[in-house]
Amino acid sequence: MEFFLPGLAALLIAALLIFLVLPRLGAPVLAILSLVLLAYGVWSHMTLFSAEYRYSTWQQRLSGYASFIVLGALIVGALGYLMYIFSTQGSSALPASNLTPTQTAAVNNTVNSMASSLGMSNNKKNSGSVLENLGGILNTPSNKKNISSKLGL
Repeated sequence: MEFFLPGLAALLIAALLIFLVLPRLGAPVLAILSLVLLAYGVWSHMTLFSAEYRYSTWQQRLSGYASFIVLGALIVGALGYLMYIFSTQGSSALPASNLTPTQTAAVNNTVNSMASSLGMSNNKKNSGSVLENLGGILNTPSNKKNISSKLGL
C-alpha cells in the first residue's frame, strides 16, 4: 500500500497536467520545454554514469553518433529516391508509363468495357487511348450523373 498511493498520486497529477495544462500551451512553448527537459535528462545521465563513460573504450564513444549516421543515411536515401522519381532520364517511375503495349491494350479494353457497362459513351472529342482521357471521360457532368445513379450514390 505504501508504493501504491504515491504512484497513484503521481499518475493523477500527470494526467491533470497532460489533459488540462499542455493543450493550452502553444507549440513553441512545448518545443522549448521539451528541449530543456531533454538537455536536463542528458546532463543528469552524464553526471550519474560518468564513471562508466570514463572507463569505456573509444569505439563505444562512437555509438553516440549512430542516430545521426542513420538519420543522414535516411535523408540521403530519400533525396536519392526523389531524384529517381523526378529525373528526366531513363524510364519513368510512374507505373502507367512503364506498361508494355499488350498491357496497355488490356487496360484500355477493361476500361472501355467498364465504361460501356456503366452506360458511358466515348465522346468524339476524346481521341487517343482511354488511359489518356480517363479523367475527361469520368468528369463530364452527364457521366457523373450516370455513375452516381448506377452506383447508388
